Amino acid sequence: MSYRFAPQEVGGPGRPAWPLSPYPDGDYYLFLTEDFRIGSFGHPWEESLCLFGEALLDVAATELDKVLGLPIRRSGKAVGPA
Repeated sequence: MSYRFAPQEVGGPGRPAWPLSPYPDGDYYLFLTEDFRIGSFGHPWEESLCLFGEALLDVAATELDKVLGLPIRRSGKAVGPA
């Protein structure tokens, strides 16, 4: 199943809810921009969330580390607990 939505138009007071959580709960979840430069990939068995795209990482990395903990990989290389 797939969805097309504008993230700036969902969530928050008076707006429709996000169609899915970005964090996996048994299925793989991919959120991508139309040009594929920015996105996320949720892995259900590993219980991990991979973000890509410099613009997204610049904005989200610090806050995500606070919420999700330290990364387990950066650029495909192990850096933390698995």
